[in-house]
Amino acid sequence: MAVSDYTIRVLIASKVKGVGRKTLQALTREPLFFQVKLEELAETFPELAPLQPASMAFDKAVKAAEDDLAQASGHGHTILSPLDPDYPKLLAATEDRPALLYVAGDPARFSTKAIAVIGTREPSEHGIETARRITQYFVKAGWQIVSGLALGLDSVAHKETLNRDGSTVAAMAHGLDAVYPKSNASLADAIVEKGGLLVSEYAYGTPAFSGQFVERDRIQAALSRAVVMAQSDRGGGSLHASRAALRYGRFLVVPVATQMDIASGYEKARGNIALTTGSVAEKLSILKCQQADLERLIVLRSRNDYETIESTLLA
Repeated sequence: MAVSDYTIRVLIASKVKGVGRKTLQALTREPLFFQVKLEELAETFPELAPLQPASMAFDKAVKAAEDDLAQASGHGHTILSPLDPDYPKLLAATEDRPALLYVAGDPARFSTKAIAVIGTREPSEHGIETARRITQYFVKAGWQIVSGLALGLDSVAHKETLNRDGSTVAAMAHGLDAVYPKSNASLADAIVEKGGLLVSEYAYGTPAFSGQFVERDRIQAALSRAVVMAQSDRGGGSLHASRAALRYGRFLVVPVATQMDIASGYEKARGNIALTTGSVAEKLSILKCQQADLERLIVLRSRNDYETIESTLLA
């Protein structure tokens, strides 16, 4: 798929030493960035001063961008920037949208009727069943399922979607030339083969560092109308996406823990217990949000709540 001139420009800027994610995001919101000639960027934007025409830094940035474009072409991937029509609309609406998005699969398949189903890497049997049932309902109702390709409940959500012939999106915390964990490589392939997508804001060759998983989690929330935290402890990684959902003005759906998980004191269900039965102060402490944000915290008590939740998300 052809890459737009806009995206090529962003890609070149991303290769300039000292230009980080936030700087690049700010540049893509500046109309002048796309209006001046490429050779004039260094004079117009101080942060792009190294891009002096005919300089070594300019040539190096262009070459690095060309390498990314060649890899994308070789893998059958697409590189998008926010001005591209196929850039996912829900993601584009967030204040910290990625300036570049690497996509495996057809980007035209991004849906605005999408919901993230996420959870612990160490779920109980009841947590697995909860994630399956939630995924089944929303797939049947025509929703795209977003998750993070991690072990545990992320994998459950992706696999259940594929088993139900649904569409699923996996947000990655590294370059798309690799899969982490490696044990999910076949799952990643199946997602793309069955019409789903893999997405990352990281360039090829970027390994998976711990901090990037937090950034990846915000992408899951940003691609979705709501995040379903199927099962989590009080400090689990799933809370990053849960907090991001509320920060973006989206919804957070938390199923009640099963009686067996409550009775056993299962550690990985304690987040659900706190967010469904705890005090306002406890919820605010866990979610690190404003009290008004709790109005968008939806407790899922039984399958009878699905239709009401769906209506709320589509309103």
